[in-house]
Amino acid sequence: MEITVKMLNLDLSGNIAEAALNPKTKCITKMTFHQKHLRFRCQRCATFCCKLGGPKLTQRDIERIKQAGYDMEDFLKPLSNNEFKGLSVMRGSLKNRENGSCVFLKFDEEKGIFECSIYDVRPDLCRLYPFDFEKVGPYSFVLKLIPCCKGLNAPHGELANEEFVTTHLLCAILNLMIECNMPVKKRLCAQRM
Repeated sequence: MEITVKMLNLDLSGNIAEAALNPKTKCITKMTFHQKHLRFRCQRCATFCCKLGGPKLTQRDIERIKQAGYDMEDFLKPLSNNEFKGLSVMRGSLKNRENGSCVFLKFDEEKGIFECSIYDVRPDLCRLYPFDFEKVGPYSFVLKLIPCCKGLNAPHGELANEEFVTTHLLCAILNLMIECNMPVKKRLCAQRM
């Protein structure tokens, strides 16, 4: 994978990178970064993510959670709006508790942090948060921020650069692009944590 990086000023409300896919191989051929100093480290607070309920799920997410031994009746909630990126591809959402939090959110009192009890098989939208993407052409997308997350610009956070995107975000983006029938090479992405 060939990646080009261009660094500019930090802007939490803007795009952080652009990526282009090769139309023949459908692999990412170029990434241009617009954020030079953006860092991210989950603060395990769950304030703007898991405490606000579970995300929408693709069929791939549902199958991954089922393969981990969970019954759909215990985690799947039907949706009235199954759209994602303008396409009807979502098959439900994770159920919420009475307090509105995701059914898989747990608080570890000993450590004083929130944890996901299905972290290794969590949905792609959870893997992507607090980032998002937007398709901007037939073979390109822009990586964006969801700026309310407390983990953005955390002092000891990991630099959001080429390695960060490839390691933590790319698989979820590619899986969601496949679900949305956007051009992408299906075997490119093995599930990562």
